[in-house]
Amino acid sequence: MKNKKSLLWLDDLRNPFLDEEKRLPKGNGEWDISWVLNCEQFIKWVELHGPPDAVSFDHDLAEEHYTPEYFWGDYEESKKFQEWKSKSYKEQTGEGCAKWLKETCELWNLDLPHIFIHSANPVGADKIGEVFGGIQGIGELRKKQKNDLLWQPFIK
Repeated sequence: MKNKKSLLWLDDLRNPFLDEEKRLPKGNGEWDISWVLNCEQFIKWVELHGPPDAVSFDHDLAEEHYTPEYFWGDYEESKKFQEWKSKSYKEQTGEGCAKWLKETCELWNLDLPHIFIHSANPVGADKIGEVFGGIQGIGELRKKQKNDLLWQPFIK
């Protein structure tokens, strides 16, 4: 029997076991999925189990992170709004979890997991991508193309 790879799914809303939006990485039958809802749960999971084989990040993990719909069609205006609004966040976003994971792996000399970003927020997806040193514009690409290419890992 083939061992399943561990996938840590970070999202406050999307249930990875239902996968209604088809956002799970390819090969979802190969994943042993653990679902965490926020940064606190994310950190506790990694501290308890160590880094998983892969992480799939959402950016907006609390209602305070959601961008009003009237900004959705304009990336630059959405980015300005989110930069302004983020100054008052009480909860960490997926970007905060990504920073913590990267710093922790560097501190303990651990390999980074495969990184996936399934966030519907293109600005937030770009911010997470930037944490891992790559792929600016992944959020805009996701907005323009909804195909399997987006769900391939871009780190590892």
